[in-house]
Amino acid sequence: MKFRIAVLTLAVAVAMAGTANASSAEASASAQATPPAATQATDPMTEADVRALMTAQGYTEINDVEFKEGTWTADGKSADGNHVEVRIDSATRKIIPDQPVATIGKDAIIILLQDAGYTNVHDVDMEGGVWKAEANDSTGKDVEIKLDPNDGHILGSEPDKIDD
Repeated sequence: MKFRIAVLTLAVAVAMAGTANASSAEASASAQATPPAATQATDPMTEADVRALMTAQGYTEINDVEFKEGTWTADGKSADGNHVEVRIDSATRKIIPDQPVATIGKDAIIILLQDAGYTNVHDVDMEGGVWKAEANDSTGKDVEIKLDPNDGHILGSEPDKIDD
């Protein structure tokens, strides 16, 4: 009988220890899942910093620069001419537009193409998220060129369909 009580006591003790460990694990998991209180950027930016950063990345007509909801926001005109609202990550200084935009403008695209040897550069527009331009290649043939919206590198070209 004493043996039976000892076994039952040991079983109850093991069960209680398991419940305590499970409760501790649940408490630990819920503590990790709780989001932190509001955080501040480690290197706070100023309005002047925001304007300078946006200007350096091709934005113009910058206005409504304000710090709200823990981040900087601003309105501006992107390099491709679209009016956008942006948020700025103060830690990385990354600009996050509310819609995809180009960071290189039309004039820069024209200059890049001329530097690459193209002549008579014309009809430079954003189309399908990339820059499109028409120009004459080194043989004088009219071609349509697609360029990256952020650094202007040539993605590809083909003979202009109007000439065919």
